[in-house]
Amino acid sequence: MQMFLISWIFLLGIAFFILAFFLGPLLMVGSYLLIAFMMFLWGYIELRKEMDKKMEEDLEETREMLNEIPHTKATLSEDLLTSLLIDERTNTFYVANREYVDDEFNYKSFPFSKLLEVAILEDGKVKYLFPREGIIGGTINDEGQAIINLYESEESEYEDDDETIKKISLKLVVDDFSNHTIEYIFLEKDDPIEKDSDDYIDTIKECTNWYQMLSLMINQYKHEKRLVGPWV
Repeated sequence: MQMFLISWIFLLGIAFFILAFFLGPLLMVGSYLLIAFMMFLWGYIELRKEMDKKMEEDLEETREMLNEIPHTKATLSEDLLTSLLIDERTNTFYVANREYVDDEFNYKSFPFSKLLEVAILEDGKVKYLFPREGIIGGTINDEGQAIINLYESEESEYEDDDETIKKISLKLVVDDFSNHTIEYIFLEKDDPIEKDSDDYIDTIKECTNWYQMLSLMINQYKHEKRLVGPWV
């Protein structure tokens, strides 16, 4: 019903806009154009309200679907089509995805021991990588805790001279022959954004948080695994 009303508002706006060109007095033309503009503005506001309402409903339904997957931490893509989930109680990592918002999620689970490597990519270039042994690898301190270096390495990571960016993603290698590489997109824009923008700062903060969590998981089992690479 709401979309029907919005359609009529836009149609009335179009009608007043067309009628304005068939009127003689300039005052009448101006009045009809003003009415047409107000109708278009009203229609746009109502359409935005309806879109925001639909987005909130989709988000709530998506969260309810994801609650069926046991987890303690989760992140959801902006398009509501992909989610990463962690269940610390069972040491299990989940990747859930779907093609359309109205679809059910398909998901795969991986024990932490199946996680091999994780990297943050900016515009397709590796920025941070764990583990590092040789060209890639990691170290632990005397207490056995992971030392996760979040600064660029001259050997294995690129020098970041760009001030703008279009895409930030987290790439994960898992011990799974059917699909050994998983890429989760945190940010993807048609036009580049500045790296000092709030959008970039908030996104890289969340991405780095997941990078750190996954690095710690990998570190728990790293002595039992064979590393894979290189990253491209």
